Amino acid sequence: MDMKSQMIKIRNLPSFPVVIDSISVKPILTLVLAIFAGILIIVVYPYLSYIGATLVAMATFSMLIMPDRKFMEITSDYVILYNCKDESYCKIVYWDEILSWQYHWHNDYDELIIELCDHSIEKISAYSRRRFTKYFKLYASGKEKKVKR
Repeated sequence: MDMKSQMIKIRNLPSFPVVIDSISVKPILTLVLAIFAGILIIVVYPYLSYIGATLVAMATFSMLIMPDRKFMEITSDYVILYNCKDESYCKIVYWDEILSWQYHWHNDYDELIIELCDHSIEKISAYSRRRFTKYFKLYASGKEKKVKR
């Protein structure tokens, strides 16, 4: 079977189809909410201002200083995985070539495991299943393997 899914240089990514969603490792929304919560604590509960200031400082540091990297990009035809050892490469996985996918939860990290039609396995360290599973359920529906905890 000739597979369309392949490893390519990032600079050679096709411009069509358009990327629907780009998922990064850093949880920007959570960090912004933490900053607002810290400010709210400082204003409403002045006696807890040290907690609010610590929350604002940690969230601001995480947002501005900590590195971020692209985890995956979703299109209507394929998903682009950025988990290659060489950071100039990425893997395009076509939705119709996914045999199964599953999300494994571990104490220290989570993992997305994708099995392709040629029985090759793609494993990606993940930090939150919420953003990408909706796309896998939409475009690779019926292919999820449930994991018993």
